[in-house]
Amino acid sequence: MKRVASVLTLALAVSACATSTYDRAWVGDRIGAVAGHAVRQAPSDGFAPSLPASVADAAHLGEDDAVAIALWNSAQFQADLAALGTTRADLEDAGALPNPTLSFLFPISTRQFELSALYSVSALVQRPWRVAAEKLDVERAARSLVQSGIDFARDVRVAYAELVVAERRKKARERLDDLVQKSAALAAARFGGGDVSALEANIVKGEALASAEQRERSKHEIAASGARLRMLLGLAESPLGANIGVKDDAARTHEPPSLERAEKAALAARPDVRAAEIAIEAAGERLGLERARVVQLMARLDAKPIGTRGGDPVLWIPGATAELPIFSQNDGGRSRATAEIERASWTYLAVRQRVLTDVRVAREELAMALGSLEPWTTKVLPLLQKNVATAIKSYEGGADAYIVVLEATRRLVEAELRALDLELDVRRARAQLDRAIGWRIDAK
Repeated sequence: MKRVASVLTLALAVSACATSTYDRAWVGDRIGAVAGHAVRQAPSDGFAPSLPASVADAAHLGEDDAVAIALWNSAQFQADLAALGTTRADLEDAGALPNPTLSFLFPISTRQFELSALYSVSALVQRPWRVAAEKLDVERAARSLVQSGIDFARDVRVAYAELVVAERRKKARERLDDLVQKSAALAAARFGGGDVSALEANIVKGEALASAEQRERSKHEIAASGARLRMLLGLAESPLGANIGVKDDAARTHEPPSLERAEKAALAARPDVRAAEIAIEAAGERLGLERARVVQLMARLDAKPIGTRGGDPVLWIPGATAELPIFSQNDGGRSRATAEIERASWTYLAVRQRVLTDVRVAREELAMALGSLEPWTTKVLPLLQKNVATAIKSYEGGADAYIVVLEATRRLVEAELRALDLELDVRRARAQLDRAIGWRIDAK
């Protein structure tokens, strides 16, 4: 009995080693450290959407508030997190000790009762490789989920920016439409007085009709952008998302980090790079496992009575059963594992190249967007604002007609609309660069 207890204790100790710290809590903590917001863990209220503690109201959201709500509620992201349980279950299977096999021969006629117990020694020998490979798979899956969280935060920031700009664009188009309608009314009045031709009056009327259509279109753009953001926040069916509103916050217009710094940070911070490295390590462990499978060995213990049928004493006969690797040395398994190492190595190089390319492209797009926005905000808009002030002063002095004021103001509003489009490009490029690097490098 002492020997049996010792064996069971050893078996339990060995099986207990097949665990991993890379669980949902680790993924949530890591995403929280990168994105700055917590990931919901096993909510006590089931699947009902709610607001995280850091957000009081969904009607006045900042960009960070939107990311916080999305990480807290998104059903799709929670589904991705749940997939980690499958990988962890594979680790449990890899660490499970094999069950012994018992065989009986019943006493019939002159044959005595016999008992045989078989136990896979090979499974115990191969177990360290299996457990090591599955542990690495769990870590790889966990780090891939962190990357998914970073990608998800990027999508939320882009959707948030689209709604912010859509609301600003609506206000600008309303001002433009008011001005164009005034111009059309003035042109119609001057045409009635014979001061302008029918062609000129019809041109202004056509602009007024187009402006009214753009004004109406802005309402639908806001509704569509709001619906996309609401879905990403996980509030598509919740009353909490019925009145989503965003703050009119300014875009981050500071210069991007240097290319060298951005590339170095991305290779160090991107979880998918580390996940690709881990895939190579896991493939190496599986190669060791396939090599260990060349020989299959079973320990054997037979119990046979001595003397009359069923009588004592019982003779315990130890032995072994082995599969002789004469015709097959698990060539296919070893070749498959070797090919997997090669594939994982090439995949790692491809991931590094993709990460560096993501950084370079995102940085250039941000630099291009900032380069386009800067002259509009510092030169074009101030000049057009000055033109409007000059036109108003000239009109008040009687030198020009009011239509000159309307035309100057219309050009200013159109320039503001163009500046909004450029600002949206900056916001998108900034979110993409944050994702490409793996965290908001300007915030560190």
